[in-house]
Amino acid sequence: MKKSPYYALILIFISLGMASCSAVARPEQLAHETLISLSNGNSIGQTFFARFRGLSGIEIFIDPEESTEGELTLSLLNGTQDDTVLAEAKLPAAKITHPDFYRLEFPAQIDSTNHDYYVRMSLSGKGPVEIGAGSGEAYLDGALYQNDVPQDNQLAFRLVYDPYQASIGLLLMIFSWLGILAIAGFLYILPGWAALGYLESDWDKRSWGEKLGLSAGMSLAIYPILFLWTHLIGLNLGPVYAWFPPILGLGLIAWRNRRWRPSSRSAGKITIKSLGLHAVNPANGLYLFILALIFATRFWVIRNLSIPLWGDSYQHTMIAQLLVDHNGLFNSWEPYADLQTFTYHFGFHTFVAVFHWVSNFSMPSATLWTGQILNGLAILVLYPLAVKVAKNPWAGVLAVLLAGILSPMPMYYVNWGRYTQLAGQAILPVAAVILWEISEERQDRWALIALGSISMAGLALTHYRVLVFGILFIVPLMLLNLRSKRGNFVSTFSGLAWAGIGAGMLFLPWFIHVFRGKLFQIFLGQVTTPAGQLSAFAQQYNAIGDLFTFLPPMMWLLLPLAIGFGFWRQEKDFAIVALWWFLVLLSANPQWFNLPGAGSITNSAVFMAAYLPVSILLGAAISWLLGAVDIKETKEFSWGLAGISIMAVGLGLWGASLRIKDLNLADHALVTRPDLRAAEWIRENTSNDARFLVNSFFAYGDSSVVGSDGGWWLPLLSLRQTTLPPLTYSSERGARPNYQEWINSLPAEILDQGVEDPDVLMKLSKRGVTYIYIGQQQGLVNYSGPTLDPKTLMSSNHFREIYNQDRVWIFEIRNQNQVLQKLLICSQGIVDHCF
Repeated sequence: MKKSPYYALILIFISLGMASCSAVARPEQLAHETLISLSNGNSIGQTFFARFRGLSGIEIFIDPEESTEGELTLSLLNGTQDDTVLAEAKLPAAKITHPDFYRLEFPAQIDSTNHDYYVRMSLSGKGPVEIGAGSGEAYLDGALYQNDVPQDNQLAFRLVYDPYQASIGLLLMIFSWLGILAIAGFLYILPGWAALGYLESDWDKRSWGEKLGLSAGMSLAIYPILFLWTHLIGLNLGPVYAWFPPILGLGLIAWRNRRWRPSSRSAGKITIKSLGLHAVNPANGLYLFILALIFATRFWVIRNLSIPLWGDSYQHTMIAQLLVDHNGLFNSWEPYADLQTFTYHFGFHTFVAVFHWVSNFSMPSATLWTGQILNGLAILVLYPLAVKVAKNPWAGVLAVLLAGILSPMPMYYVNWGRYTQLAGQAILPVAAVILWEISEERQDRWALIALGSISMAGLALTHYRVLVFGILFIVPLMLLNLRSKRGNFVSTFSGLAWAGIGAGMLFLPWFIHVFRGKLFQIFLGQVTTPAGQLSAFAQQYNAIGDLFTFLPPMMWLLLPLAIGFGFWRQEKDFAIVALWWFLVLLSANPQWFNLPGAGSITNSAVFMAAYLPVSILLGAAISWLLGAVDIKETKEFSWGLAGISIMAVGLGLWGASLRIKDLNLADHALVTRPDLRAAEWIRENTSNDARFLVNSFFAYGDSSVVGSDGGWWLPLLSLRQTTLPPLTYSSERGARPNYQEWINSLPAEILDQGVEDPDVLMKLSKRGVTYIYIGQQQGLVNYSGPTLDPKTLMSSNHFREIYNQDRVWIFEIRNQNQVLQKLLICSQGIVDHCF
């Protein structure tokens, strides 16, 4: 069930400002279309997840009967398997007068943040009461229980928190976020800041907003290059990858500014002016406010999550875990999957690995938090490119506001786990700025060429498709510099060519390595398929879709006006960005010109990145309309600037409430709290060689199989193998010939014949499958077709239920030897002994 973001904001402000007032109730599951009877001698319970500190009660929907007497007792427990009572609450039946939510309060639980609980209710007295309940899928983090037996229902309830304790918990959470941001700055700002400070001659003239954005993109580009080239010489450095670049960067920054004085005017010194804080500029303060909102919204939505969402996150977490396991790059995916090559772009995964080594977060949490940090950095890097286009800081502020707060992209990436593309887009604008400056005949040209080589090589190792976006930027840069007075075509071409050669040399070893997998063959097949021979799936997959999914209607409506305004002003730099993304759009649609190659660059990839050019173009155009181009350093108050700032703050707060609503757990969470508890049970109660059949379905034109509940994650969560590898099995080489077809054959046969079919049972036995796992989401994430059905498995003699908590089921496949013997008898035609 979706939660309104306003409850979160209300909880923050009420608990901080009115800590002495009454407790705050937070909706969890409000549907009560079903009523379940509770009478003397029976019990009704619910497992649930507390999100804040100071849990002090629960409100339950109760419909009384006229004859009800006695008292309702609620016991708070740690779980269904732990009978230790943490707290109790009682409610006299006489107070239950009409159908409504009734509060049962108990002493505040100080450690309730991110804590799993179980409440058990009983009635002492005469007559039943009816307890409200919703369907099983209405709540992800537990289930309703009758007499301690899980049901496919959810209690209708609200959780109550003590405002004083909740406020303390929120303050502690904010401090933890500051710690995470400090780690992010250490890892993802310092290395790039040092490199740019030494190599770019105009560094000290830049504002701090430009420095932050450029440093972030450059820092991210460094890590995958470092992983690759140390691996080539036989060094996998492990945690050194995390500590060496930032510490070296910090040392270089300190050395460069070793004679720092607050009043110093000499180049290379840290001064108030060099930081861009020497003027009273509302743009600076507003930019800080927007950045705070961006990271606050990114962190708020994942504060209670342990596992990143959807299918892509699974493979990303596994790759990052393998990097940590091997202290660097690897080939074999064992023990998590039977894949023998690794040719996937790995930049994002190096960012996760270094974050893990510094923070000591678990790998799923490190993946999730790194993804959200990049979700903020991908906005921060827009600032220097927008300033480059419009020549004023307000364009940067507006671009960051539009993309980070008012647009659903890239915030919505959290649902998809599309963090690799996002990582590429966090490098792309910085690479564009550096390439742009290479074309401008600057004195530090060779230093810029080195920076351009690093940024483009880092981009290539981080995301192959986004690399194409970066290469296409060179085309308008060259075309529109033909008539430039600042240089000539030959000089521009040579500078960009040298940067390309440098990037190519840095990327070349990995490019050669990619041939070991199947990525190149897949790409070759895409670029050589004539437009007229595209399959129906390929055409559907590459369709543009609903534009309003990617950007709000107002931004799309304003875009042509902004482009027209920029061209009317004859702004060459504005035209470079507009033409750049027009070329990117054409690259995704070669079929418009009857050319092959459709699908190699997808429209979904292009439009998921549309926030980047649209926010920059709109930000530049709006800044010109506001007259921000001529803002100077001033101490005078301006009603106009005050009005603009107030409006931007209001839009930011409104947009932040929209961004909190972007999280969609019901449709994208494969792993839930009950799945985590089941994974722990599996680790403790099954052998290391246990193998699980899990829910899955065919996707991508029936070419690949993907998981549809928490069972897909078992190799990482419980160190047990499943029948389904990560999605990269379609592009990597497996442990046997025709590995992809071999993997696909089992779910195809189950779908066609059912899991009880003798041929299916034989195949399960041959593959060493000993258990069947059905997750809390029941195999229905992004899928509505047939799934593994617990009722069918319970009624079969071939399977034995060994675990059922909440909506998670685990079945053991009965003695495999007996199954094989019976199947052998069947194969010999002795029908009486068949299944």
